[in-house]
Order: sequence, then C-alpha cells, then structure tokens
Amino acid sequence: MKKEIKYLIFCMETYKQHRNMTGEQVYNHFAKYNFMEYIIELFDILHIQGTNRLLEELDQYQSVQERGLVFE
Repeated sequence: MKKEIKYLIFCMETYKQHRNMTGEQVYNHFAKYNFMEYIIELFDILHIQGTNRLLEELDQYQSVQERGLVFE
C-alpha cells in the first residue's frame, strides 16, 4: 500500500500545480469526487500512464461523478 500512497501524493501535487490550486483546495476536490479511492483502486493502471493522461482520466471521472453515472 505504500507505493499507492506515494502515487496518490504525486497525483495530488500534479493536480495542484496543473490547476493552480492550494493543497486544501486539492484535498477538498479529491474528497468531493472520490479521487483518492479511485486512484488507489486503479493504481496498477494509472501509475504507468503519463501525467497528461492522468489529468484527462481525473477530468473524465469528475464529469461522470457530476452526472451521477457509474464509471467503468
């Protein structure tokens, strides 16, 4: 689980810089859209993708969450 947590922190820092947000804003955003659970659950797939793809994946997941759909 240690590698998943390190990757989650990397994702949060990347998202923070890309979206020009504070740490608190990122944490709240990740909590609102269940990004933390999503990233840890899909670690094996996500960690081998590039940063741009990760950000696209999170945007897509957020869009699905906002529409109340199931993400597969």
